[in-house]
Amino acid sequence: MSSFINSEIFNSWLSTFLSIIVESLPFILIGSIISAIIQLFLKEETIKKFLPKNKIISIILASLMGLFLPLCECAIVPIGRSLIKKGVSVGTATTFMLAVPIINPIVLLSTYYAFSNNLSIVFLRAFGGLFISILIGLILEILTKKTQVIKNDTDYLSSCDCGCENLYMKSNFFTNLKNLIDHTSKEFLDISRYFILGAFLAGIVSVAMGSLNIDFKNIMPSMGIIVMMLLTFFLSLCSEADAFVAKGFLSSFGNSGVIAFLILGPMLDLKNVILLLGAFKKKYVFSLMFLTCSILALFSYLVLFFGL
Repeated sequence: MSSFINSEIFNSWLSTFLSIIVESLPFILIGSIISAIIQLFLKEETIKKFLPKNKIISIILASLMGLFLPLCECAIVPIGRSLIKKGVSVGTATTFMLAVPIINPIVLLSTYYAFSNNLSIVFLRAFGGLFISILIGLILEILTKKTQVIKNDTDYLSSCDCGCENLYMKSNFFTNLKNLIDHTSKEFLDISRYFILGAFLAGIVSVAMGSLNIDFKNIMPSMGIIVMMLLTFFLSLCSEADAFVAKGFLSSFGNSGVIAFLILGPMLDLKNVILLLGAFKKKYVFSLMFLTCSILALFSYLVLFFGL
């Protein structure tokens, strides 16, 4: 009997783990290719020219740039730092870093696909990502100056190992193709190792929740939001595929917990915090962390309160 139960639990975990991997890998691959193309063609100067001088309008436009720039998450922090160095305001660059990993077609499409055409989850993720990133950008625009944000070049060490800073297009076609393949493969492998670990742990958590029969959604929905925020922070999943992990928690945590998971992860996880601490001063990073977590928690509680 014991071996049957163990076998049943293992099979349940294996089924969850493999389904997450199989469903998500195409989105990770597509995202890696598009991100590599953008990294090769697009420079920070081009982004700066596109943004208007009016800071409020600039922040709003920065929140929407993910619709056209589905960049890899490891490149967001170095690009955000470069934008500030080139004269883009702190609020605009911050909004850009927070919104781009959420507001892009691949992420929204994968969310739509993962949740079986559930438009409410897609809408809440997109709206929440936009609202929170814009609000944080406006607050930091008021409270923070450029000189208080970025580290000196001598202190800066990017943790991104994909080489995206040095892959702008050359004149030689074969060199460009080699760089494209190199960037895509490195990013795909980097994202995949985090995601496979995340899927492995998510399968364990999903099976454990089913076995223990802990229903945060009906018993402790407020606590469920905090649990999901902690989980997404430490899993450090790619935003192009995290929805496939999150859908396994929907029955236990409800929309509010899942939304907290889907919004916080792309904005702020363990991997990105390490990158942020390498590129920006601690005061800015800790302010960003506090604002992101507190505003997202409030937004998630509103989702819970109104039963969205």
